[in-house]
Amino acid sequence: MNAPISIQAIFRNGNLQPTKKLDLPDNMTVQVLVMPLNAQGKPSLFGVIPNLATIGNDMLGIKQLLNDGIDKQMRLMIW
Repeated sequence: MNAPISIQAIFRNGNLQPTKKLDLPDNMTVQVLVMPLNAQGKPSLFGVIPNLATIGNDMLGIKQLLNDGIDKQMRLMIW
C-alpha cells in the first residue's frame, strides 16, 4: 500500500474497529487521523473551533472567532 486510504471505523471498548476489511499485512504500522462523523456520515466540525457550539447563529461571533484565530496565527509567524 503506497497511497493513503480513508476508512470509517467504530470506536468500541477502547478500540477502533474498521467497518470494512483492510488489505494490510499483519503488524504494519499506520497513522490514524480521528475525525468524528455527523448523523449523515459526513465529517463533523465539532471541536474544530472550540467555541462554535456556544455562538449558534451569531454571525458577528463567528467573524470574531475567525479574526482572533487569524491574528493568533500571524503573531506565531512573526515570532
